[in-house]
Amino acid sequence: MHSFVTSHFVQEQVLIIYDSVVPTDDAHASEYVAPCDFRRAFISGFTGSAGTAIIKDNEALLFTDGRYFLQAGQQLDNNWTLMKRGEKDVPSWQEYLEQLPENSRIGVDGATISISDADTIKKSLEPKRSELVNNTDDKLVDRVWGDKRPSRPSQPIILHDIKYSGKSSEDKIAELRKELVKQKASAFVVSMLDDIAWLFNLRGSDIDYNPVFFSFALVTSSNLTLFAQESSLSEAVTSYLSKLDVTIKPYNDIYSAHALFITLTFVLAHLVMIFN
Repeated sequence: MHSFVTSHFVQEQVLIIYDSVVPTDDAHASEYVAPCDFRRAFISGFTGSAGTAIIKDNEALLFTDGRYFLQAGQQLDNNWTLMKRGEKDVPSWQEYLEQLPENSRIGVDGATISISDADTIKKSLEPKRSELVNNTDDKLVDRVWGDKRPSRPSQPIILHDIKYSGKSSEDKIAELRKELVKQKASAFVVSMLDDIAWLFNLRGSDIDYNPVFFSFALVTSSNLTLFAQESSLSEAVTSYLSKLDVTIKPYNDIYSAHALFITLTFVLAHLVMIFN
């Protein structure tokens, strides 16, 4: 991370929060992410596939495991402290947050932190009256990245024939709705890209070497919504989704006030592949 980036980031950050957590993950818990989501790599210079950055007003730390100690040591500049996870007296990044001063405000992207992590961290911060601050709508790294941040891929979505999928999307959706009834759930938000590709029998190429496309889905007992990039949808795919009675909305509308209300009102979870 160059000194300009460091000073600019801290200057922006101090106005709002005390610390900022920058994970490797994208908004879909993807194992592999697109260049537009390389936030931790951009801000730190470390390009390994696992690691979390914590940036403070006077310090920047990179937490990673033994696979990447050598690589991180070579890629991080002198703005950074390498936290070697698993070594003696080295806390995890979650444990490190507990050591921060009282009344700390810790910025996290609510779209990239898991519910379990958020719940655990919130509870651990309560004794010090510290809190997590959701900056999904105003990511500090993106402020620094600016117009140099790569655009989100929007490759064509293609139909995945039933002779390869083995089960129609109608059947998969019907089985998912039966599960909703069993679980006494009103709705299901599907955020993992491979889950969405499986559910709708669609494929894409937005992430290299992964047959997925950027999207979210919201399934209720009577409605089905796909939040996708319009430029990825061909006439054939749009017609196919119409036959499934799918409402198509823009990808980023999942974060709109209406969609966010629905997301927070119902259970947010990933689709478990139990219908094989």
